[in-house]
Amino acid sequence: VSTQSTGSSGINAEYGQEIIHKNVIDERLAAHMWDELECPICRDHFTTPRVLPCLHVYCEACLAQAAGSNSYVVCPICRKEVALINGDVRNFPKHNMIENLIRILTLNKEKESKSCDGCGNRGAEFWCVEAEEAYCKDCKSIYSSLKYTKDHHIFNFDELIKDRSLQANHRIQMCLKHPEETLRLYCETTNESICRDCTLGEYKNMKVKPINEIIGSHRDNVKVALDAVQSKLKPLNQSIAILRDEEGEMKEQARKAQAEIKTMVERVMKSIKAREQHLLNTVEQMKSASVSQLESKREELTVAMQSTQAGCDFVSNLLTDGSDVDVLGMEAQIYERMEELKNVDLDIGVKRKNIEFQKVNETIITTFIDGLGKFVVETYNAQPIKEMRERVGTRGSKTSHGRPISPGEFSTLRSAVDGDEQTGAPGDSVTDYYVGKGVRSIGAPNCKSGTGVAEFKKPMGISFDKSGNMFVADTENNRVQVLKKSGTFSHIIGAGKQGSGKGELNNPTDSVVDSQGFLYVVDSGNNRLCVFTTQGKFVRTIGREGKGEGEFMNPRKICATKDNYFIVSDSDNNRVQIFDSRGNFLRIIGGSDNAPEGQLRQPVGVTCDSHGLIYITQMKPASIKVYAFDGGYIGQFGKEGKGKGELLGPSDVTVDASGGIIVSEWGNCRISIFDERGHYHGKYGKRGKKYGEFDGPCCVELNQEGRLVVVDTWNHRIQIL
Repeated sequence: VSTQSTGSSGINAEYGQEIIHKNVIDERLAAHMWDELECPICRDHFTTPRVLPCLHVYCEACLAQAAGSNSYVVCPICRKEVALINGDVRNFPKHNMIENLIRILTLNKEKESKSCDGCGNRGAEFWCVEAEEAYCKDCKSIYSSLKYTKDHHIFNFDELIKDRSLQANHRIQMCLKHPEETLRLYCETTNESICRDCTLGEYKNMKVKPINEIIGSHRDNVKVALDAVQSKLKPLNQSIAILRDEEGEMKEQARKAQAEIKTMVERVMKSIKAREQHLLNTVEQMKSASVSQLESKREELTVAMQSTQAGCDFVSNLLTDGSDVDVLGMEAQIYERMEELKNVDLDIGVKRKNIEFQKVNETIITTFIDGLGKFVVETYNAQPIKEMRERVGTRGSKTSHGRPISPGEFSTLRSAVDGDEQTGAPGDSVTDYYVGKGVRSIGAPNCKSGTGVAEFKKPMGISFDKSGNMFVADTENNRVQVLKKSGTFSHIIGAGKQGSGKGELNNPTDSVVDSQGFLYVVDSGNNRLCVFTTQGKFVRTIGREGKGEGEFMNPRKICATKDNYFIVSDSDNNRVQIFDSRGNFLRIIGGSDNAPEGQLRQPVGVTCDSHGLIYITQMKPASIKVYAFDGGYIGQFGKEGKGKGELLGPSDVTVDASGGIIVSEWGNCRISIFDERGHYHGKYGKRGKKYGEFDGPCCVELNQEGRLVVVDTWNHRIQIL
């Protein structure tokens, strides 16, 4: 008996501990949610929360106080000036989701003393979503069995707190014009949620549909708008990080300059101490001026990022926890705000002064004491190319076999890759060192053109799917040939004859396979994109001849981002166009609305790195131009010529995993290699028909093994290095 009693006591104790632990967790969750429901102005829990067009939420009274006698109110978070609707803050939309959540949290806090709306006894632990009444445990059981209320959704307060969607999914919202009727219909003419009785009056002849039939597409559209803005968060964070790094580098340069000044001055006469202090003060002033500018810009971008994040959080929470009516009621406002946030300017736009102290020869220092030392000041734009690589440099370098070398390995290869006058077979030796496996060629023998399988006539592009299969744009054969990873022929895409009908191609110049397995072919002669399955079934076309948005004049190259955005070089229109995953036009890069240095002239090759930077080869004058994904011009490198680091007919570009930039040159018949900062490191190949030699290479890509693949156009072959 004693043993049984002891065991029973232990079980009860453990059970009691579990209840206490659960209560503590529930209390912490509720406390955390209370913290989320504070008004940014009064720092108290929201009362009658109102939503501004910028999607920031404040108490109605706080907004009224902030507006004062003005006809507008300035948002304290994003500093956007918002006009009052009909002169009253009460006309801003009410945030029903927050208001209901506060009510649930308040009832949960008072549930032990709260009277049941059914019997009047204390201890109302449950909430009926439809009736909006609190019940005790006994009344909950009764109402759950009654004919007219058995289908009501009655939840424990803890359940409603843990899963906010329970309230939104089942809450009934009544019509303001007909308080006895629920909002179940949506008027697509006026974009309003209405009730049945509304259709008998002013909405009688309007286009009305049940909410449950149309809400899916509306939520999807809001999600698309949200996704477009969320893509801004990463570059905003990166831009802020760039500014933070620039500040650090500026301070480090100032520290080094100060140290050099002190070291020099300590070795000279005491009479130059005043000069020493003058130089130190100059450094400090220059640092302060530049750092202050960088800090100001960083704060501006931080506000933009916080506003963007707040907007995204708001819409995400609305889609997750808001009711259908809430989503519909704020849809237009969300679109407007998402469009504003989508167009946030990511341009750093800050010029800083580079500080480098040049010492005077100490043997003549006494003669030039008044001019002791000077600062070499170079003003330049902050360089995201350099910083956004996270300074990977040579860190984590792997063996060079089977892939392009990283920038850190170039120093040991310069003499090999730069030497045109070497004896023996420099091409082969460089190839072996560069890729480790020698060169392999696919095409007809003796560099002849052909129309058979695995034979080509002036091919101009290549792409790969996830399995390593190759899709070769066999340009003058008007087809795309699909080769297996091993190099053996698989099948042909396109009719194999020149045409403009469905599935027909006219001089295809490039292709890309998206993450869904669709092949996008640049149908250059027809000024469009053709979409196929990778098995060759025609799907649709995108674009047509013209100069408008989504139209082309001699499109040449295409690449896809990891998010399935497509970037197409529109050569004769002197621009690059970006499309979303559905083929919808998104934006133009390098157009005539840019500053002169940001405008493109005959763009051909295009690629995008993991940071979202877009690299574009420009034919005349030859250069590589770099842009942010939002279209902002960053800079360029390379110039026209035949020397080291110079370009002649840059036809394509790709970026390796370490940030190395690889360019094919149609005019110089070679591959040039630059590091992630655009510094030249070497070249490979020369004009010829031997392995490792080229004649008009028009495309360069990396396959799944990291090996360089060159489309050797005028030699009618593909070379795998």
